[in-house]
Amino acid sequence: MRILHCFNWKLIDIIPNLERIKDQGFDAIQINPIQPLKEDGVQEWWMSYQPISFKIGNYFGTKEDLKRLCEEASKYDIRIFADVVINHMGADERDNFKPHSKVDPCLLKPEYWKNKAKVKDWKNRQDVIHNCIDLPGLNVYNKDVEDMIVKFLNELVACGATGFRFDAAKSIGLPSEGYRFWPNIIYRLDKYGLFLYGEVIFEENRNILDEYANYMHVLGNYDCSDKNQMVKYVESHDTFLSEGQLGYTKLLDSSIILNSYCSLVNYFNNTLFYIRPFDDTWKSKKIKEAHNRCILEQEKILRYQRRNG
Repeated sequence: MRILHCFNWKLIDIIPNLERIKDQGFDAIQINPIQPLKEDGVQEWWMSYQPISFKIGNYFGTKEDLKRLCEEASKYDIRIFADVVINHMGADERDNFKPHSKVDPCLLKPEYWKNKAKVKDWKNRQDVIHNCIDLPGLNVYNKDVEDMIVKFLNELVACGATGFRFDAAKSIGLPSEGYRFWPNIIYRLDKYGLFLYGEVIFEENRNILDEYANYMHVLGNYDCSDKNQMVKYVESHDTFLSEGQLGYTKLLDSSIILNSYCSLVNYFNNTLFYIRPFDDTWKSKKIKEAHNRCILEQEKILRYQRRNG
């Protein structure tokens, strides 16, 4: 799966580019989170990850826009993957652990929220899955919250989405840690064959990565045991737009990212290419050639397997 990340693109602006995206050899598009936000319109990039509800529609697109995009993309055999924020909601301006005043009232029961404390040790799983990432964390282990998330995801599926990127998946517990959230969610989706991948960055523990890989593809800096269960990237919106150490690619020329990405596709079946603001590197002939080489190589392998099967 070759995924093009159209971060902060309006849904209707993606449609005129579908033919070019297909010609470049991309199989899917990752769209912006389109949940209502605490501040809508042109804004800081990270505001896209401060939603206020499990509904569809914000500055980047309406439910009708999503349906239209999915319908048009299907004509080119391009899948639309929705970036979904299910781990947390937008924060109050004075208290990062308090939900913003615009957060949907149906979410405001005390039992629907994680501990009002910041994760201090990212290697301590109990700390990671029970505390917050500088935003009010949702207690996704609560059955009511799980039900709301399932309803939201299935609403996106009904609009035509055929996959999800789960933001901050690392912050949600696993069955070995006593939580059935991931299998529950996946088995309750209305459509089979969705492409699921979760953000599990800066996680070095192979056992943890492999357990996430039981339920979804892993989007992260480190590899799980099965490389086919990874979605690999050279650059993401986080590494380009963040301040500090997390923004480790922002000073790299886009030509470096391009060459590294073209090398990456030789080793991994699932890759993501992030489109920098005001940058057309995704249209490069090198990307098209790299994708085409991999397609030809895969076809060779399939022919060999059929002959010797």
